[in-house]
Amino acid sequence: MRSLYCNRIVILILGCIAAALTVAPLSAKASDPVPASSPILRTSNDNKSVYAHFLTWFKTKQFSGRWEMWKSDYADAVHNPDDLLENGHRDIATTAYPLTDVYDSSDPTVIEYQFLLMKLSGIDGVIVDWDGRRINSYRHKALMTILPYLPKYHLKLILCFEEWCGYWPKGTFPDRKAELAAAAAEIRWMMDNLVNSPTYGTVGGRKPVLIFRKISSQWFTPVEWAQLRPLIADHGGALIFGEGFATPFAGVSDGRYFWASSGNLAECERQYTSFLIMNQPGCQTQPPFVFGSAMPSFNDSPVWGWGGGPRISPAYQGQRFKRMWELSIKHHVDLVQLVTWNDWNEGTQIEPADTYGYRYLEDTKKYAALYKGVPDSVPNSVLRLPLKLYQTRQKAATLADASRKLAIDRQLDQVRDALLEGKYEQAAKILQQAEHLF
Repeated sequence: MRSLYCNRIVILILGCIAAALTVAPLSAKASDPVPASSPILRTSNDNKSVYAHFLTWFKTKQFSGRWEMWKSDYADAVHNPDDLLENGHRDIATTAYPLTDVYDSSDPTVIEYQFLLMKLSGIDGVIVDWDGRRINSYRHKALMTILPYLPKYHLKLILCFEEWCGYWPKGTFPDRKAELAAAAAEIRWMMDNLVNSPTYGTVGGRKPVLIFRKISSQWFTPVEWAQLRPLIADHGGALIFGEGFATPFAGVSDGRYFWASSGNLAECERQYTSFLIMNQPGCQTQPPFVFGSAMPSFNDSPVWGWGGGPRISPAYQGQRFKRMWELSIKHHVDLVQLVTWNDWNEGTQIEPADTYGYRYLEDTKKYAALYKGVPDSVPNSVLRLPLKLYQTRQKAATLADASRKLAIDRQLDQVRDALLEGKYEQAAKILQQAEHLF
């Protein structure tokens, strides 16, 4: 899980150590100087893009035979989805309750629901954490499960590479050289099988890979990243580091991304504005890519801050989300990352829920259109149709009559296709007809 608050002391130390570093040859050691190189200029511009940071790791007993991420075993925040609350909801480790009820990320009906909502609200693709094939294999499998659905819904993929795949668990590899080799092997697989595919997103003619730094005591240094960089950059990729590492890693990066804002609304604006106006003369791509962010709130009390105590940044009745969108548009960021689509454990999700409904999707639809300079042509009422479609599919799945179930599913396929084609009235009419077949 991604932590909200950066370790500022570590970042400052890294900055002092690495401020003069740029790019190292593949044979460099951690103590070797890093020779300078000429930045790659950005020569082409794609349309502005909106991506949702998307979690694929939720599991249910009904679909996968076990619970994943819906429960919490921390002493100060115990949640068990097997327990039902007085309101009929399951006791899950979230600050809000999904309108779908708990779900499994690999369920095709859930994927249909989520991807339809994304497309209707102006989202162009998903950014997914990837920590390799070895550490959390079920998460890797979940990512592979959603890939075939992306083209059907005209969505793209961008990866957030978690560098700990090279050195975790502790003691897996005999030395640092082996840890670096493990990361390199995963990057090669990632580039061959995921990044270099038609489904992968591009920004400014490049294929961005966001870099997430997991464990401070094991972080790869700028020199070590200089050894890994060609595996991405030489194949059309662009390395985008998080805001806290923008300075020490400028020499090996092509840009920066903003993750989450902390504190009150004024502090949020200060933090985000400072990120947006930052000068990075040493980046390999000039001007550097700037990936902005829009986050509704942060509250990880359901998982007790992953054992360290809750951290809360309020939503201010949706004003945090709106203000970050407005700043993103004002400063012409290359991409807006919605933080997040469905990180229910940390309270950053915009997926529809009981407490805020469709507020954040309606705002996303509005601001995405402004950001891209296109009309907001999807009525807010249309955003309610995917949930009705999902619920009707769930109801049809319980039918004993196979032929009747098949007939309803075919009608529901027509609803999905009509929504993707922008035929909203037709979709609503067919859906109503299908609902009356029960």
